[in-house]
Amino acid sequence: MPPRKYLPLALNMDSRSAVVIGGGEPAFFKAVLLVDFGISTTVLVEPTTDVDTRIQELAEAEAITLHDRGYNPQDLEGHYLAVVATGDRVTDYRVESDARSRGLLVNVVDDPAHCDFFASAYVRHGPISIAVNSGGASPGFTAALKDDVASHYGPEIEEHLSHYLKWRKMVQDLVPTFHEREQIWRDLRAAGLYDLLRAKGPDAALKLVESRLDERSSSS
Repeated sequence: MPPRKYLPLALNMDSRSAVVIGGGEPAFFKAVLLVDFGISTTVLVEPTTDVDTRIQELAEAEAITLHDRGYNPQDLEGHYLAVVATGDRVTDYRVESDARSRGLLVNVVDDPAHCDFFASAYVRHGPISIAVNSGGASPGFTAALKDDVASHYGPEIEEHLSHYLKWRKMVQDLVPTFHEREQIWRDLRAAGLYDLLRAKGPDAALKLVESRLDERSSSS
């Protein structure tokens, strides 16, 4: 079977919500992911389910909405994403069908053939997220790669972003067209702007940005 094609993208979840069906550890980890990105999350569990205590703690902290009255297809209404983690495949596929019929994007935990999306391993600092995945082929390798990324990129990347935002405004103010701006950023990447920022600091990096802008000005 050829590998599945997945598009790496950032999904706008502003004013959208997610629902997690299940109360075990897999459901907990999915709920934590959603909450970490500020997504309004509801968790649905059966009254007889042995709910992971960490899910209960999330509910007590008002990080999620927890309903333990049992699954009802109507509870899917109004949500954008559904994560299905009941631990029973017959139930999982029934919930999946209910969710798809209502237009939700669906993730059936640990079953890539029944997933519209899956969660990447990620490193996050402030507004910056670095996500890695293997197309669902090897979560173990993906986690190892994420740990390697985390060892190289720490909280300092938030400060790095702040410098790039200043430089972006400089370029936007001085360069009128999108095509020219893109060319400048390609040139700066090729010249090692980020390596310079990390190795010698923002003053040295700023000089490189200014020199590229001066070169453009003198050639135009």
